[in-house]
Amino acid sequence: YRDRNLKPKLVVICDISTSMRSVSELMLSLLFAIQDQISKTQAFAFIDHLKYISPFFEGRQPEDAVGKILHQMPSGYYNTDLGSSLEQFQREHIGKVDSRTTFIIVGDGRNNYNDPRLDVFNQLARRSRRMIWLNPEAPALWGSGDSDMLKYAPACDSILHANTLAQLTEAVDHLLRP
Repeated sequence: YRDRNLKPKLVVICDISTSMRSVSELMLSLLFAIQDQISKTQAFAFIDHLKYISPFFEGRQPEDAVGKILHQMPSGYYNTDLGSSLEQFQREHIGKVDSRTTFIIVGDGRNNYNDPRLDVFNQLARRSRRMIWLNPEAPALWGSGDSDMLKYAPACDSILHANTLAQLTEAVDHLLRP
């Protein structure tokens, strides 16, 4: 008998919009650490469009990489649009997702009343090994106002509330469990 080791693949999409700005530096630092630990990590950030950010992490210190990403996508008034970003991911990067992929969304699930593109999200969840959502917003606020979190939730394998370093540490421990 051969012992088969699956080599994990990770795709992470991180919301760095104004509503997430207070925790985006922490979340991007998490991405930097994960990318350093798992070689097959593909990292993306979005506000109103998706940007591939893995190259920003190569050969840089964490604070330099995070600073460069935040400079490339500065805060301001944007129409946060996860649905459109998911559609862009599907169009340009769907080949990065297969049955070995753990797909992680980092964000508050707020979509400014735009189409959440649940069809695309569900397709990504079906293609991936696990769909995990890290949300810094309190669960009591999910589904309120422009939050589509409760619409995305059924397709997720795990939703982890993380807005403090302790909660983020616990979430990372959860992520690293087989």
